[in-house]
Amino acid sequence: MVDKYVKILESVKDKIRPDNSILVDVDSVVDRINKLLKKSKLVAECVKGGSIAKGTFLKNDYDIDLFVRYNQSYIEYDISELTEKILKILCKELKVKKLDRIHGSRDYFQFEQKKKNKILNFEVIPVILVHAQNHNEALNITDLSPEHVTWVKKYTDKNSKLTDEIRLAKQFCKTNGVYGAESYVNGFSGHILDILIIYYGSFINLLKAFSKYEDISVNKPIIIDPEKHQKNPLKDLNQSKISPLIIIDPIQTERNSAAALSREKLIIFIDAAKRFLEKPSKDFFEIKKFEIKKDISEKTKNVKVNYSKTISQINIVQANIETLDGSKDVVGTKVLKVYETLIEQMQLNDFKVLASNWNFIFDKRFAEMYFIVDKNMSKEVEQEGPPISAKIDYEKFLKKHTELKHKTCIKGNRIYAVMPRKYVDPKIFLQDLCKQEFISRRTKNIKII
Repeated sequence: MVDKYVKILESVKDKIRPDNSILVDVDSVVDRINKLLKKSKLVAECVKGGSIAKGTFLKNDYDIDLFVRYNQSYIEYDISELTEKILKILCKELKVKKLDRIHGSRDYFQFEQKKKNKILNFEVIPVILVHAQNHNEALNITDLSPEHVTWVKKYTDKNSKLTDEIRLAKQFCKTNGVYGAESYVNGFSGHILDILIIYYGSFINLLKAFSKYEDISVNKPIIIDPEKHQKNPLKDLNQSKISPLIIIDPIQTERNSAAALSREKLIIFIDAAKRFLEKPSKDFFEIKKFEIKKDISEKTKNVKVNYSKTISQINIVQANIETLDGSKDVVGTKVLKVYETLIEQMQLNDFKVLASNWNFIFDKRFAEMYFIVDKNMSKEVEQEGPPISAKIDYEKFLKKHTELKHKTCIKGNRIYAVMPRKYVDPKIFLQDLCKQEFISRRTKNIKII
């Protein structure tokens, strides 16, 4: 079985290993920024960050993090403003059409550079220079991000095989829908996977370790402390940072790096780990494009089996959304909120959602979602009225529903009215619901079909 793992994983490694020629283009941009910083007499340095700096990026992954590290003397300055001035000059030199300023705890920037048959997506984050040994001096969580690169390379420089193992973990998580630190994903970040692979030594060791876990919760979390910083993480950590997976950050000793990882995504990962170990296959690493018709078809088959429903007993409603402009994380979170709200409101109005899913395509400013709903729904609903002893309210309730020709009945000490449901068709219900401000303000346009 070990040989079977090796054969599959070696094949996947070859497939996802990137072409490092991209680094020439990245280094060119870094050099240009550093020349502009020097020309502007700013005491700062642009450095590569994230997977591009660690050497753990995947093939065809052109998302590039750069950090502009300002000297401590710039603590009182608006370093986002200073960075924007530099980047505007850079974009003019590179003939970049658009520079986006993304608002956050400290504003950062995004731009695209076209290179032959690929588009490089740059994200430039201004930070204050803080070293690991002085991590408490960080004013913003991003200030220490470059130090995470240093920590990872301390291990990968000694054991270069770890970079391939990290890539395997990323590809595995992407394929199984649990990769991404964004709020709308709540999955495994690249930083988490770096730590886990370094801690366990290999991708297979990681899967074997996690496949043993059954009952995972905040009360019974998995605890990993790679640098042995904490004596008792459950006591020493801020209680708001306790989560089903606790990873003590190797740089920021008081931080749980996995605090944003949801229990749902952790369980999906554990289940996928078990399935791969039981029956290894390349399919666990092959990302399939989301096709809504195909997904609906597969989920409909599951509904037939799990709920014994025929096609005639279900409604399938689809929503196509034109998203707002903004950063991927912010826009994606708004789409997720719409998805969750639509399900919640359907359930509150007695629609039984048997299955659903959603997909978000940031580059196209588009999202799509669907809901498979049980048709078995009564056309009438019972409304609870006041107690019989509350004579005035009782008479008002009785008069109102009698005039509306609703049936009334007494149950226990209360009066009830049986009235026709306003909505029995989920499509009409969702069309009206999407006109409400709490939905419409989160999308540019939404169409229910």
